[in-house]
Amino acid sequence: MVDIAYRTADVDGLKVFYREAGAPDAPVLLLLHGFPSSSHMFRDLI
Repeated sequence: MVDIAYRTADVDGLKVFYREAGAPDAPVLLLLHGFPSSSHMFRDLI
């Protein structure tokens, strides 16, 4: 089972929520969508 981290980042004063999973040295795949809960759509992939 892969651990999933739930994080926020401050981008120009805006708090942005994101999820990350996998090995830190592995290639990165960024999944973008327009809805606040969009990362939930990719939960099985993450």
